[in-house]
Amino acid sequence: MDSTWNEIYRLVQQADQLDADGRLTIFAVLAQTLSLIPLRNGFPTPAEIEEHGSLAKAAKKYKAPAEKGWNRWCHEKRPFDRTDFSTDRAGVACGPASGVLVLDVDNSHLFEAWIQEKHPDESLPVTLKVRTGGHGERFHYYFQYPSGGEQYFCRSVEGIFDIRGIGGQVLCPGSLHPETRKPYVFAEIIPIAPAPLWLLEMSKKSDGGKKDDDEQRPPDRISEKQILEIAPLDHFLSNLNLSDDTKQKILTTFPQGQRSEPSWSVLLGLLNANVDEQTIRAIYQSYPIGEKARENPKWFEREIQRAKQTIAQNPIGVDMQLGFSSGANPSSPDSEYGIVNAYDVLTAQTSFEFLIDNFWPKDEPLLITGYGGAGKSVLTLQIAMDLVFPPANGFLDKFKVLHGGHRVLFVQSENSLVGMRRRLELIRGAYAIPDDVIQQKLFFLGRRNDIRASGDIDSKQFQDIIKKQHGVIGFDILIVDPLISFHNKDENSNDEMRRLLDNFSEFCESLKVSPLIIHHHGKFKQERGVGGGRGASAIGDWSPNTWELEYKEKDKKFKFIHKKARNFMLNDDLMLELKSLRFTANLQQSSAKNDTTYYVIKALQNLNGVAQTQTVLKNEVVNVYKAENPTQSISAVTAVKYIDNAVSKNAVKTIPGAKGAISYHL
Repeated sequence: MDSTWNEIYRLVQQADQLDADGRLTIFAVLAQTLSLIPLRNGFPTPAEIEEHGSLAKAAKKYKAPAEKGWNRWCHEKRPFDRTDFSTDRAGVACGPASGVLVLDVDNSHLFEAWIQEKHPDESLPVTLKVRTGGHGERFHYYFQYPSGGEQYFCRSVEGIFDIRGIGGQVLCPGSLHPETRKPYVFAEIIPIAPAPLWLLEMSKKSDGGKKDDDEQRPPDRISEKQILEIAPLDHFLSNLNLSDDTKQKILTTFPQGQRSEPSWSVLLGLLNANVDEQTIRAIYQSYPIGEKARENPKWFEREIQRAKQTIAQNPIGVDMQLGFSSGANPSSPDSEYGIVNAYDVLTAQTSFEFLIDNFWPKDEPLLITGYGGAGKSVLTLQIAMDLVFPPANGFLDKFKVLHGGHRVLFVQSENSLVGMRRRLELIRGAYAIPDDVIQQKLFFLGRRNDIRASGDIDSKQFQDIIKKQHGVIGFDILIVDPLISFHNKDENSNDEMRRLLDNFSEFCESLKVSPLIIHHHGKFKQERGVGGGRGASAIGDWSPNTWELEYKEKDKKFKFIHKKARNFMLNDDLMLELKSLRFTANLQQSSAKNDTTYYVIKALQNLNGVAQTQTVLKNEVVNVYKAENPTQSISAVTAVKYIDNAVSKNAVKTIPGAKGAISYHL
């Protein structure tokens, strides 16, 4: 590949992290070779999902061409105009205009069986291969459309594969799947091969051919039971007695280096649910969870034996590795309890992750406290916007947002529709978050044409309202602003508040969402230890992560104080500045004058949060120091000392690479 294609390949592989212009750039380059057609923009709305009965059904029409008479572009190449195209997806019009026939394989295992029975002497040529963004292991194989005037049409074998020729189109690489929002990415990027003879012979017949044609039936020697066991279909998984988390892991493609842990968790879940070994092997052959197992069969055999041994030796300990519920809440069924030894805790296949690096851990509550008017709601809106559309320099220009694939639901009572609109207008004046992002990822619970809500987070009725919205939009971040508006307990009672918040934690865990709660301080300033705002000290005790926002009237400055972190190191206090309703950290004021960490953080910010080598970071630290202190300079050796100091303080992270290389990250 030349440099242009290297860059396009990189963009395609991370298309879900690009802005609209980035995906249009992909389509523009691909349109130089292929006849691309516009498809429908956006994703299913909650109303459409409700109307069609499921997200999958509502998503189908978003794969459809946006123009009438689009079939002409199968015969003649469509001129590309960026203004005509969706920013989410585009279609490849298959046929002579694009020069391709595309084999769309829904089930690799069944396809191999079909080939062995129908065409045992013809293997599938190695060619350009695209992994679709849908559920399961599904691929598009691109083949050359023959010259010579013969016409090749669309054909299919139900449940196994489709051939897309004249009159057919497929989503092009870089497109986002309308149901999963995952990108279509390259699985193998090599020259497009000539189509196999059987595919050409089959696709010479138009879709008007007989429906009972022998070529269109699944192979006779595969029974209905076998199809159910290996077909990557959601209804198959839904019939297994597995947790939702295990089912989701089975359908998820994990990056290399992060596959062993979820694979182990799924193995334990399947064996613990008494799924027979034949079905387990079929799952690992057909679903994304089995990617590493298919690459390394010997490793998988060892994993199966180890999992069997683990369950045989300590079935109770397996419950810990699968994540059973526990706690002092009386609503937890007795069957969920068990005894776990310390070794199982130490070796549990779990990982500690951040939503926002070194600021908010995933699946843990975050409590933000402060006096009225301190800016808590504005700060929380910024957190939400940065989670759905991460800024290059991170939250507050300091904390890296690890990915932007979140959906946020606000349950708030203080900001009206008019007021929130004004806030969003001001913020977008300085931070250009796209329309499609706020439309599809940022939500407010409201009623009667307003975005303010009222209810008790401890009541089943209000929880069911939130749960229903979770089923529709699939949010993973829940913001409650302020706490006082959404309960009827005595805020000064440690017993009542702790039970309320424990119940709320269990509710959030059941939805697999991370909660953020805003809580006010009382009228009089007093030190609250680890923080927690007004009322019972149990509020602060309950929260694993607490930040306090202060407004310094005298200095017209904001101070952000990290009061509590249960599972990572506390951050230093930050001085914040507010411009266009967005906070930024004044790192120079936040740090002592002799704290060299400031220069390293500033250097990484200038490098968009990442330095691939120490040399790159070292040189930028020297430049930053010179810019901040025009009459002074530091040597490269001193810059390295600054970097080592920042690493020792956990102000920056190091990630090992190939051949001993180390990269530096905010």
